[in-house]
Amino acid sequence: MIGTQHTSATQSKTQAAPLRSDALVFFGVTGDLAHKKIFPALQSMVKSGILTVPIIGVAKSGWGIDQLRARARDSLVQYGGGVDEAAFAKLVQLLQYIDGDYQDPST
Repeated sequence: MIGTQHTSATQSKTQAAPLRSDALVFFGVTGDLAHKKIFPALQSMVKSGILTVPIIGVAKSGWGIDQLRARARDSLVQYGGGVDEAAFAKLVQLLQYIDGDYQDPST
């Protein structure tokens, strides 16, 4: 009986679900790097099912979420090989925007 309990405890430790984060936050969401590289990577990750957490983009651009979604679409057209409409629909549902300066504690 003791051996069985030990085996169960060992199995539960080794079979634990992988750790996950609650959100992906990245600064400079309206910038050139995000436009050329990040949005295509995000669409690819969403399409493959490995990105399912909220994506919080932070920038000091005075934008709203609609402008950011348009920028993401443009990014995929220009640099991402095109828009996968199903993946993009999921991406924009996950995407949030915070207008603020990372040096400002209120952000």
